[in-house]
Amino acid sequence: CPVTMPRELLINAGAGETRVALVEAGRLEGFWAEPAIGAAAGRLGEIWLARVAKVVPAMQAAFVDLGLGRDGFLSLRDAPALHEGQAVVVEITREADGAKGVKLTARTSLAPELETRRKTATPPHLLRAGPGVIEQALKAVPEGTEIYVDDARQAQALCQAFPHLQVTPAREDLFSRHDLEEQVAALFHPRVALRCGGWITIQPTEGMTAIDVNSGGFSASGGREETARAVNLEAAREIGRQLRLRGIGGLIVIDFIQMEDGRAVVAALKQALKQDMGDDSRISPMADFGIVAIARRRRGASLAGRQACGCCNASGQVATTQAQALVILRQVERSARAAPGREIVVRAGAAVTEWLAAHEAAVRAGLDRRGVGRVRYVPESREDFDVET
Repeated sequence: CPVTMPRELLINAGAGETRVALVEAGRLEGFWAEPAIGAAAGRLGEIWLARVAKVVPAMQAAFVDLGLGRDGFLSLRDAPALHEGQAVVVEITREADGAKGVKLTARTSLAPELETRRKTATPPHLLRAGPGVIEQALKAVPEGTEIYVDDARQAQALCQAFPHLQVTPAREDLFSRHDLEEQVAALFHPRVALRCGGWITIQPTEGMTAIDVNSGGFSASGGREETARAVNLEAAREIGRQLRLRGIGGLIVIDFIQMEDGRAVVAALKQALKQDMGDDSRISPMADFGIVAIARRRRGASLAGRQACGCCNASGQVATTQAQALVILRQVERSARAAPGREIVVRAGAAVTEWLAAHEAAVRAGLDRRGVGRVRYVPESREDFDVET
């Protein structure tokens, strides 16, 4: 009988961020992350009592203030009689991503308790929170998945909220399993290696995501057509996985290696995208020169939209201050586990230490929950950081 590798859902409830990884046979197949510190950007499924900031008849749209620092976009087809200053109940249907604010709908109904809250609230006011990353992950994973949580309090809360689930508390660093830190870090790099020796390059732009397939030094014994087929098939399967892991939606254009018949490659791409539950992507046939286009509905913000990669490898992206601070807090937790009771000294750039100081209460509460003792932050003129004990 073949050996079945366990499917694991690993929940890292860190001091600064909650991260959830779905792992199959040691390979990352799902990833969700959400900061526990800092301003919320608006979560998918939230319902707000908001205020209309501006109506733009030429766009048949209104810009709506939710108190998130950036107005949301509401089509007038949902609410044709809006005027500036009006209070309106809206639900977030797409999270902010890059320069784009949240997308909203006014076609939402309120439960009686929310309706009561709406009558006494002053906009902007959050009426109902959206599902967090743990709940999102639980909805997406198949039955029979083994669930591990590295925080006793979070494990207890999960057992109470989902009594049918078997949740196992864990003391170890769950993301050290299967080299998950390396696998997650790779999601912020534009280049993805293929096992055959080729690679794909993923480049988000303002209007779409461009993906290029390259054979590298790989050459199949059957010649050019067989080489193109082998590389394109592997690339199609990996592209489906990368779109799911990186949360990429909208228009995606793939430049496959040109081949005579691309139907098998498109079929493999469709099959790979089907692994994302609820995926409703529209995929074009392969056109001249190996071009395939995908229209994929955006749900949450992409990983690149949430935070950029500090190790950008010429991608032109730089980590946000918050993203750098969350990386530091994870390293602080590891250092505290390795040297319990010792003072931890963080040496980092001034912007990062200022962010940590500005969120001192939340940072300290998170570190206390994780059993981390004394931490001292030293601002220096540098782009990297050191965590010392």
